[in-house]
Amino acid sequence: MGEVYRELGEAAWAWVLGQVRDAEGPWLPEVVAGDEGFAGPAADRDSVYAGIGGLAPVLAEIGQHRVLAAVWAGGEHAGSIAAVGGTALLNAAEQTGDGLDWAMAPGYPSSTPNYSHGTAGVATALAIAGAALGRADFTAAAALGARHLLSVGTLDSSGFIVPHTLPYSTRDVEPVTYNWCHGPTGTSQLFAALAMAGVQDVAGQPVAWLRRQCLEAILSSGVPARLRPGFWDNDGRCCGTAGVGDVLLDAAQDCDDQTEAGRLLEGARVMGAALAERAVRVQGGACWRFTEHRKDPPLLPPGTSWMQGAAGIAAFLLRLARVMDTGLTAPVVDRPDQWWAVPARLRAVT
Repeated sequence: MGEVYRELGEAAWAWVLGQVRDAEGPWLPEVVAGDEGFAGPAADRDSVYAGIGGLAPVLAEIGQHRVLAAVWAGGEHAGSIAAVGGTALLNAAEQTGDGLDWAMAPGYPSSTPNYSHGTAGVATALAIAGAALGRADFTAAAALGARHLLSVGTLDSSGFIVPHTLPYSTRDVEPVTYNWCHGPTGTSQLFAALAMAGVQDVAGQPVAWLRRQCLEAILSSGVPARLRPGFWDNDGRCCGTAGVGDVLLDAAQDCDDQTEAGRLLEGARVMGAALAERAVRVQGGACWRFTEHRKDPPLLPPGTSWMQGAAGIAAFLLRLARVMDTGLTAPVVDRPDQWWAVPARLRAVT
């Protein structure tokens, strides 16, 4: 049943490997545009987001059906690093009438309150650190961050959403997006983190229910359909289809209600089907070309990276294939950006 996704994931991985270059160590161009040459690696050549480091989690995903090895380890200094980082976040918090808020930097003129650049992500980090270190002050701050999000977001029958930017951006972007970086996909991970840290409710609402409301917003939004220019132009892990699918799988594998779990799994399968339909088959594998409606022509060159290209898409497709074949108890690769969102018994460190 998952063979289509597995084959496509393998093809995407083969294409990414074909782009790896060597100049004082391996590096990966972020995009591949025709036959143009590459002057050399970018300054962030080793990063997970857009560099060669992003191949590590894909290798871990592949390891679940090939017996390659990947190591997930802490270290003797992990606790002190988390404590210092958490304290710095507490010091940077901005008090609001309803909780705590974090801008990208102190004094920044606008807020991007969702997961990647703002309060949702900061509060998640504090919840994780609070649980790991037994720091009640970190956990309390995380809950106050969630309370602030509830005050600036919209919670109704369509789910829970928080605007992309506050005050509303003057840039040509959707006021609400549904992805991992700036939408309910990523923000749902905050409520999973709060649950792990022992927080039962925020502003009188159970955190498990708030997580489901983020997911409900995704399922009712219309993604992955490209409803209008600028609405859903990206299929990657950070800003698009693969990231949505991966978080839906997290929630499905963490759900005790079989009916709800099946609904979430079907949502992930819809994301996989869209990726299969949009794949560009090339010699040596498969890739994806995102669009940017503000550019002419809008079609972008294919990306290679974990967050914005074929590497991250390949990992999601391989995971989806595994779940489709073996069920919701399939092992989940332990990753730094989602491990708390799935049951410990399913987390696989190989």
